[in-house]
Amino acid sequence: MRVLVTGGSSDLARSIVRRRLELGDEVIVTASSAASLEKTLAAYEREELRVRGLVFDLSAPQASEVELDALREEGLQALVLNAWTRRPPTHRFHELSHEAVSADVQANVLGNVWLVQRMLPGMVEARFGRIVFISSVSTVSGAGRYGSYVLCKSALEGLMRNLAVDYGEFNVLANTVRLGIFKTSRTRKYWSRPRYVERMSAIIPQATLGEPEDFGPVLDPLLASRQYINGAVLDVSGGMPMIRLEGVLRP
Repeated sequence: MRVLVTGGSSDLARSIVRRRLELGDEVIVTASSAASLEKTLAAYEREELRVRGLVFDLSAPQASEVELDALREEGLQALVLNAWTRRPPTHRFHELSHEAVSADVQANVLGNVWLVQRMLPGMVEARFGRIVFISSVSTVSGAGRYGSYVLCKSALEGLMRNLAVDYGEFNVLANTVRLGIFKTSRTRKYWSRPRYVERMSAIIPQATLGEPEDFGPVLDPLLASRQYINGAVLDVSGGMPMIRLEGVLRP
């Protein structure tokens, strides 16, 4: 299977890539610029992981049109939507400028939409495709000062459900994976604090934060060639957004 994983430099993407390579898949990863792609591919090479790469910037997806059309012609069987722009959650929603919210929607929603629209025709023609959107449990629980993030993630979750309805008959299956709190480089500023880990572990039903290396196999059933999962949402969160009340009430 040929699999495209966007946002290939993230810890979770590396976990996905390792697993797909173990299973014999061909993997293509993306980065938002030529410089970041070079660093990303070098990191994979250090781990002796053989991947291909291409530049794909959510804010300017049309710049990758030629490369993506070539990939579609080769035949792309699976698309994992993992890329996201970095925007610090420093404001409540009413404090964000309309321009900032528009930029988030333009990149994270419409950038991903552009990519899906580009890849769908090839999957329909081949009568085979797997699309997995990496979302967050915050679309259910909410998250302080993450209004624009939750807005965009929720929009794409809705799209996945509609793709499941419209394309299931072509054996193109679309599903969502909602993540909880994982110990990634992006969240290091939180989990590097012992007090934070202690408090969060007290309320997460599984009593621990997620480890990136455990994430790759999660996608196995969603990318399998024979399956009956379509339009589903899988929470990979240790039980969140459910919480252990004793962790909250404990003095």
